[in-house]
Amino acid sequence: MKGKLYKKIIIRVILILSILGIGGLIMMRDINEEKYVSLEDINEIQVYLNREKAHFIESEEGSEVKVKLHGKAMQGINIVHEIHNKTLVIKTQDQTSIPLYKDITLDIYIPKKSEKNLSINTSMSPVKIDALSLESIIYNGSIGKLDIDRLNAKKFFMKTTSGKVNIKKLNAEELQIKGKTSSINIEECIVKDGKIENPRGSITLKNTSGNLDIKGKSGKVMVAYDDFENQNVSIETTVGSIVLELPSRAEFLLEAKTSTGSFECDFPIKITDKKNINGQIGSKNNKVLLQTSSGSMKILKR
Repeated sequence: MKGKLYKKIIIRVILILSILGIGGLIMMRDINEEKYVSLEDINEIQVYLNREKAHFIESEEGSEVKVKLHGKAMQGINIVHEIHNKTLVIKTQDQTSIPLYKDITLDIYIPKKSEKNLSINTSMSPVKIDALSLESIIYNGSIGKLDIDRLNAKKFFMKTTSGKVNIKKLNAEELQIKGKTSSINIEECIVKDGKIENPRGSITLKNTSGNLDIKGKSGKVMVAYDDFENQNVSIETTVGSIVLELPSRAEFLLEAKTSTGSFECDFPIKITDKKNINGQIGSKNNKVLLQTSSGSMKILKR
């Protein structure tokens, strides 16, 4: 008897789920909307995301930004834009306050050489940037994913909590990144001055150039310089490992401090104090400052 009863319950559950699934498919609607907004007298573009994917694309030179919303959702969704004090605000608006399922993308086409300021605000929306050249870019996220192919800006400021950041090519005069448990990976990082904080996450910078101040705690930090002329680097962790790769002909002043951590160096340097390591490689005054409590430190030749 119990076996038959369980079988009937399972069949009823499957039927209910099937009905709900079919009903969900019937309720899904196509979303497809476009808007064009003039950028004349606009200094800043602010984008607010609400669970939708965002895709930023550099368009041909012009004076308009194109906004396209497309995908499927269980409710109506519209593009909303407002202009306040030379600031263009772009966002979407659901037709109901109930958070129903949606799979939509917001494409934003920004003209070349527009020299505008852009801010992107999201909690969990994935953001992709193909290529942009702007005055400044500010990204405020939480757990969303940020993928950038190419970015040129005088200032690039980013704040994230536990998001994944992947940048193929970054060129900025001023760089500031603040994370917590984020994964930060930049394949080509060319900056004048950069500051990165990511206490419990990882930091990986390859093909690097510029002055850098990096602070971590328990995560791994890896920085590889293409050239090391007239620039300084400072990396500090607590228990996280540090790997610094420099050109084989690099010349620099080294200061490294540790309590119980280890130190390795491919460059010729005499170590007399394993906790406070100081030395001069070559004659130039480029500074390399490394500090950790119990993590490992390595300076490698490229």
